[in-house]
Amino acid sequence: MKKLILLFSLALVASCGNETKKEAMSTSEEAHGHSHSKGEDEHGLAPHTENTIHQYAPTVALLNSIYEGDITPQQMVQQGNIGIGTVNHLAGELVAVDGVVYTIDAEGGIAEAPDDLESPNMTMINFQPKQTVTVENIESYEDLTRELQKYSTSKNSFYAYRIKGEFKHLKMASAHKVENEDVSLFEYLDTRVMYTRDNIKGTLVGLFTPDYLGNIVIPGMHFHFLSDDIKLGGHLEDIKFDKLSIEIQEVNQVNLQLPETEKFRNKDLKQGAAPKATAKQNGK
Repeated sequence: MKKLILLFSLALVASCGNETKKEAMSTSEEAHGHSHSKGEDEHGLAPHTENTIHQYAPTVALLNSIYEGDITPQQMVQQGNIGIGTVNHLAGELVAVDGVVYTIDAEGGIAEAPDDLESPNMTMINFQPKQTVTVENIESYEDLTRELQKYSTSKNSFYAYRIKGEFKHLKMASAHKVENEDVSLFEYLDTRVMYTRDNIKGTLVGLFTPDYLGNIVIPGMHFHFLSDDIKLGGHLEDIKFDKLSIEIQEVNQVNLQLPETEKFRNKDLKQGAAPKATAKQNGK
């Protein structure tokens, strides 16, 4: 597939530009009595090639009512083993777990994504968690967000999450196909139908994106769910659980792939405030 890739490098530690600088750094580390594990920097981050958000189509495309893309499930899993996104024409949500992409219909039903499916917006990552924490007594999405922020060591990095276990309560939504391809994203989001489940086992995969990158990746906390029996899924709107372990990976690079569709290539993209991931975050 043709690709046009724009790299936004958000490196937390810059690499040295020549051998002299490398030698100086090595000498300095020895003098201070510390060194880093092979393949990681001082913050425990993996090398950039292994620590990258792969974003297909920027958020600003959705803000300009571009609801059609050309990335397929096979191409998605080449970029990572977990992910979140939506189907062309917003006809369902997507969740990738353990290297498999699933569709989520408007009622939350699950099916493995067909080979010919295409997406207008997808985020994938090769998840390699560096930290596992135990979180207790979560009674809302806001509680979860506050707890996860306690483990963020940078305000300006991405963070990827995986939460597996039994959830006391989940409120979810899924996408339904747009009837008018020119409808604004905010207007469309107001029409989404919510559904709930109690005492359900499964996996949440999610991403935190800082606001300053909101026109590239949907800003804030963003989670999608897949049940253990692979029968139910959804875009997370609210949550309750007693005690669960959460795996965390800090991410310091985003690889942006631009669609090759005619509408994307020819439309003048207007900047605007990107919506957060949940209705409540958007004041609804």
